[in-house]
Amino acid sequence: MKTFANLPELLGRLHTERKLLHALFQARQKYDFRYEDALEFVNNERNLLLLIDYGIVRQEGEMLELEEAYQHFFEEILRLNENITSSTIEENLRQLKNNIDFYLKDRANPDSQRKYVNKIIRTLRNIATQAAHKTVELKRVINDTFRQERNYEIKRQKLEDYQVTIDSISSLISQTERMLEDRKDTLDVMTPDQRISRLATDVRLRFQDVFHSLIELQHTIRDYLHQIDAHNRKIKRIRRLKYLKDQLTWEKTTTVCRMLAGCSHLLLETTPYYTTRISLSLLRNTDTGLEAISAARRVICRRKSPNSTTHTPLKAEELKPAYRIEDFIDTDMIAEAFFASSKDLYNFVKNYPYECQKELEQKVEYYTEIIINHHSRLLITEDWQTDGNINYPLIYNMP
Repeated sequence: MKTFANLPELLGRLHTERKLLHALFQARQKYDFRYEDALEFVNNERNLLLLIDYGIVRQEGEMLELEEAYQHFFEEILRLNENITSSTIEENLRQLKNNIDFYLKDRANPDSQRKYVNKIIRTLRNIATQAAHKTVELKRVINDTFRQERNYEIKRQKLEDYQVTIDSISSLISQTERMLEDRKDTLDVMTPDQRISRLATDVRLRFQDVFHSLIELQHTIRDYLHQIDAHNRKIKRIRRLKYLKDQLTWEKTTTVCRMLAGCSHLLLETTPYYTTRISLSLLRNTDTGLEAISAARRVICRRKSPNSTTHTPLKAEELKPAYRIEDFIDTDMIAEAFFASSKDLYNFVKNYPYECQKELEQKVEYYTEIIINHHSRLLITEDWQTDGNINYPLIYNMP
């Protein structure tokens, strides 16, 4: 594979073939861009072969696509990347640690130390910028995945992967803050004007905003996962009902007939309107027809008049502020209370003092949600207990 001799040559080639690169970038997710299609966007075939030789375009048989490095560069610049990872932040953190160590080891060479100081400043800015950009991109891809992905298994797996990415970014930010705190004395003496110290303070402030955004994204993913689980449970019930219907056993084994018998189907039907045509002779030659024309004229005039509708004034009780109480259960708060107790998780959730009365099925959902969200802090034993028709393992707080 050929390489460009210098940057102007590379930029010139990209600018010359910008139409083809734009078309390839737009078709990056279809993988259906053919060799003969590319000839429409270049002046001659030689220019297309040059892009292939220099590794800008990759050819697979009759198909063409952008090389991964260029596609990744365009996606990063335009904030269109679908594969969000924390590798960039991790690499910048590693470079920051190394440059601080190199600065301390090269005390005898002030010129080299200034070079490392500039690298430290640049890396600090990159970490803060990358963390903020990754958070914005995660919010976009999380919402797009939930709204556009049709396969629920793939949708759930993608959301769980994004949750792991959020945890990784949070962990890397925490490591950066700890390192800035541990190396504070070293950073304070690197620049006489305290430039790095002020930059470190700005980075911590930006990290606070990023942390709040990451927490909101975690709640969003959990809410989306709950909606997916609820939809899957509904689909399973519908499939089970259809199976029983095909087996001609649904009338005896389910309560569907009793449920349908209690439904008022007339409420779902539209009100029928029937029109009656009056003969012209009746309208012209009888008093009844004249009265009908006068009544219709009055109705039409009332509809055209803007002040024909009277407005009833609001009552005093209707002006009072109304409050709506939402029955929202914070399972994280229940989990923290459980970690401070010595009971097993199932009985703790079942006997928890809820503000409103809860059904056992709801409590089992809270129990399951706590296991999913805090499994790393739980000790799941092999002992099982029975509560009616519910079998559950004994789960305790991790010692």
